Amino acid sequence: MASALGSHRRALVIGGGLAGASAAAALAARGWQVQVLDAADQPASGASALPAGLMAPHLSGDDNLLSQLSRHGVHATWQHAQSLLRAGIDWNPSGTLEHRVKSRRGTPPVADRADDWHRDASPAQRTAAALADDAPAIWHPRAAWIRPAALVRAWLNHPAITWRGGVRVARLHRTDSGWQVFDEHGHEVGQAPLLVLAAALGCGLLADGRLALQAVRGQVSWGLQSAHHPLPEFPINGNGHLLTQIPTDQGPAWLSGSSYGRGDTATDERAQDHADNLARLRTLVPALAERLAPDFAAGRVRGWSGVRCASTDRRPLVGELAPGLWVTTAMGSRGLTFAALCAQLLVARLHGDPLPLPQPLAAALDLARQRPV
Repeated sequence: MASALGSHRRALVIGGGLAGASAAAALAARGWQVQVLDAADQPASGASALPAGLMAPHLSGDDNLLSQLSRHGVHATWQHAQSLLRAGIDWNPSGTLEHRVKSRRGTPPVADRADDWHRDASPAQRTAAALADDAPAIWHPRAAWIRPAALVRAWLNHPAITWRGGVRVARLHRTDSGWQVFDEHGHEVGQAPLLVLAAALGCGLLADGRLALQAVRGQVSWGLQSAHHPLPEFPINGNGHLLTQIPTDQGPAWLSGSSYGRGDTATDERAQDHADNLARLRTLVPALAERLAPDFAAGRVRGWSGVRCASTDRRPLVGELAPGLWVTTAMGSRGLTFAALCAQLLVARLHGDPLPLPQPLAAALDLARQRPV
């Protein structure tokens, strides 16, 4: 593909969230001039506008496909976060405690081994999370909360990348020299030899049904932390998650969630979702949930909701849909984990470079595995 393009290293990326920004940055790093088009006026205006999200490796007793992929993804994002983001402001590489709430008490939930990715949580970590000494808990040192919008802006802050917001792409047209894109009024808004679709659910519309995508609504609950009810310095995940010490203009905040509404595309704030988030907190960290319950009851908890894009098997989709037309989408609730890895994979395949992960794992992300609905 790279040789066929010759010196015409111009690319259009449709979508200004995690998937699109990471693809643009990866292309720019390889010498491409990239223009990013998005329907919103500002980058990270969709699901990537989440106030803060958790990036953590998935853990399974048999080290399944998702677990292996997640480690590669965390490694890729971690490198970018370290070089681009401000610790304690844009991200916090503190590690996270995973409360294995579905594991039988007293039974190790994974193979009896510790490595660089996970180990048994210490007594001090369990105490900070207000969990019992024998609670099935794993510590992930390579985990962090991240502000997605900060990472998106950092990726787009490259001299070879230009941003153009307020452009709603409605149609694609293949030409002898590449691709043209048109807005809803039929006006051409860009053309380039290479076109990357990274517009979440919008990819399905632009791909004329060749991608099987589904909407998943998620609402998080958040509030300001109280000095009278201290919370741990690190996130906790398991059945949902609890992020803490997120800086705001009004002081440190906590964030918890999220709901999972398959097929729901509305972004209104819902009392029932707040109630569901509290119920998950009561399973995840019972004692800490009781410290936060009065805020829920008094209406002091705020909400943020967005619509995520997922594939039918809940793994991202990356690959070439047609000559010069590439896709990176369906990050689901793991955009922070997978966006950078998918961008690396896209560029490696585009240039014929060594892949950033073993071939069987790369195949597990390839959109060729999926048949359209």
